[in-house]
Amino acid sequence: MGYSAIRGRRPMERASKASHTEIIKSSAVQDFLQSCEPPTPPEMPSMKNRLVAAPGPSGRLTAVIAVDGGMTETAVREEFPSASIVFMTFGPLLIKLQDLSDVDTLRFIGPDDMAKLKQLRRYVAVIPSRLVPVKGASSFSLGVRLSIHRALEQLDGELQKALAWLLFREWKPSNQREEWTIPRCPSDCGATEIQFRSEGSTVQPCPSCKAPVYLSDALRLYERIDDALGAGGIMSYLLTTLEHLAIVHLIRSIWDMKPALLREVLFIKDGPLAFFGTTAPLRKPMLELMQFLGGQSGGPAINLVGVEKSGEFVEHAARVERAFEPYQTLILSNEYIRRYIVPGDPKTQQPYGENMYFGGKLIFKGAESDMYVATVPMTGFSVDPKLTDFFNVGDVLRTIARLRCSMYDNALVPVALVNRLVSLSDVPTSDILAKFAKDRMGT
Repeated sequence: MGYSAIRGRRPMERASKASHTEIIKSSAVQDFLQSCEPPTPPEMPSMKNRLVAAPGPSGRLTAVIAVDGGMTETAVREEFPSASIVFMTFGPLLIKLQDLSDVDTLRFIGPDDMAKLKQLRRYVAVIPSRLVPVKGASSFSLGVRLSIHRALEQLDGELQKALAWLLFREWKPSNQREEWTIPRCPSDCGATEIQFRSEGSTVQPCPSCKAPVYLSDALRLYERIDDALGAGGIMSYLLTTLEHLAIVHLIRSIWDMKPALLREVLFIKDGPLAFFGTTAPLRKPMLELMQFLGGQSGGPAINLVGVEKSGEFVEHAARVERAFEPYQTLILSNEYIRRYIVPGDPKTQQPYGENMYFGGKLIFKGAESDMYVATVPMTGFSVDPKLTDFFNVGDVLRTIARLRCSMYDNALVPVALVNRLVSLSDVPTSDILAKFAKDRMGT
């Protein structure tokens, strides 16, 4: 790592322009590269044999709720640029399918017409990223955890209640609910097995050191927070989890109000249906919630899909697109994923996504040339799922095709709209938030 300019009087240290020659000449490097086998797509005949037609829609879906979020990091002191905080904004956007159909028939779309498609419930959060203490917290780590707790408490604690509903399985009768255990004290006092119970407090003292332990510590993000290196490593995990909790809040609200209404709503999450990193243990209660809703009499009561915009699965979908006919889908088995997308031996390695995903992955082609990588909840985790294992797959995939947006590749109208409303740009948003933070913090 080179020297950087601090006082502004000297240039930054430049990297060498010739050091790459030693890498190229290294026999160890050459042998390693020759031994690597990048994944390649299957041959066309084999590919066509794997495709199946998506079932037709039932016609009962009347609305779509898309959830997305954005974040940006900004320095809060010019003479100390390492001190930084992260702003997050996320939330669900409601679109009625009839309103979308009405707009589609108009020759000219006015502001009032677009307003019908922008019914957004917005959440915001601000989390210290590095070297910014929080008032009332004795350490940087505690300040980050306190900030996460406060983020869940906003808007009458909707997300906090959603987290409790998920962890304790509060859709069950009170005598069948479960406890949730924090494996160790987040303050590293040595205490273990700190338990939270349904309808209990969301904050309790550690039985040993008496430091506060939050229900949000169930995310175990404290394991990736360091007083010196900061909390930058947890931000993507946190934002993804907050987006999932927004969906859980909506499911909980509809279930308490009118369970039958769930069958009329399609929930779309930007990104896969999975919990990554330290938040992966939440996959188990989320899977149980999906199985509970999927096992309702009269058919599954949940319509949910995660749609990916980038990554190795999207790249693979682009490579195999020419094998698809409209409305055909490819079910991604563990053997297929390990052989053609994420290299690995399906016989010896753990099945892909077993501890992270609460749904199965599909590649689907719409009416045009759009290809979608989707995660849809299933009856349970399977290494070789069948189309009938996915909940309401016909309604989900056919509605995705109906929501096609021509602004971007493989885009969906609700996802594009919610991203436009919650995403945070580098310019000018980041600069404006930096000035706002410095002004409010007196720096």
